[in-house]
Amino acid sequence: MEKRSEVANVVLIPWDPNSSEHRQRLYEQRVACGWKSDMIEHWRPLQSDGKMAIQWVVLSDDDPDRDNKLVQHIIHFPSEKESILDSASSFGGKPRALPDAPRSFIPVGHISLDSENADPSLADPSQDLYCISTFYISKALQGNGLGRAAMDAVENMAGNEPLCAKALALDTIAREFHRDEKPWKAFGIPHPVVTNQDWYERRGYEVYKRVEQNYEQLDLSGELWHIPAVFMKKNVTRRSDS
Repeated sequence: MEKRSEVANVVLIPWDPNSSEHRQRLYEQRVACGWKSDMIEHWRPLQSDGKMAIQWVVLSDDDPDRDNKLVQHIIHFPSEKESILDSASSFGGKPRALPDAPRSFIPVGHISLDSENADPSLADPSQDLYCISTFYISKALQGNGLGRAAMDAVENMAGNEPLCAKALALDTIAREFHRDEKPWKAFGIPHPVVTNQDWYERRGYEVYKRVEQNYEQLDLSGELWHIPAVFMKKNVTRRSDS
């Protein structure tokens, strides 16, 4: 269960789909996550076009435990010990000014805010509706409030200019499947203590739809599992409304 922390803070830095270092790091983190490590090439044009807005979750300099958290992350994921450069020259489909001085960082996760989805109930900019997807926090650091901080940052971003979102949506594994230890053992993934559905409900997201076979996942023996999902939505307070 995620611990409450008053100091956990993160900054978000855009993923650069044209950088081999950024692509490799995202692949490594998707492998660690256990889902969709084969989607990197599919995401590249979506990121360039602004249909996806994948961002790195980076520990903030004002986190007093930042150095210790980085050490824990690198111990668990030594292939991620090297810094990568902030090099994305566009974001959200628009040109982005890079820092005057080159900035390097070690990401400890990633999260996306999307304007397009195969299911229009998840993202529709004409209705000021956007989708949170592709969310991962280093398994070495889960429980330190970083997931909460990343969601806070994305929700604040969505509610402000230029998006001025009215609502955010997401899909996640249905609660009862999440609680069953059997599939996680078959996948070779540690059984999560807290279900995603429970976690998002605590943040104010409400289920509006269920799909019985929304995800497919091969287990370690090659068997294909069909995984049920719930679709959830939350209204966003815009800066101009607050």
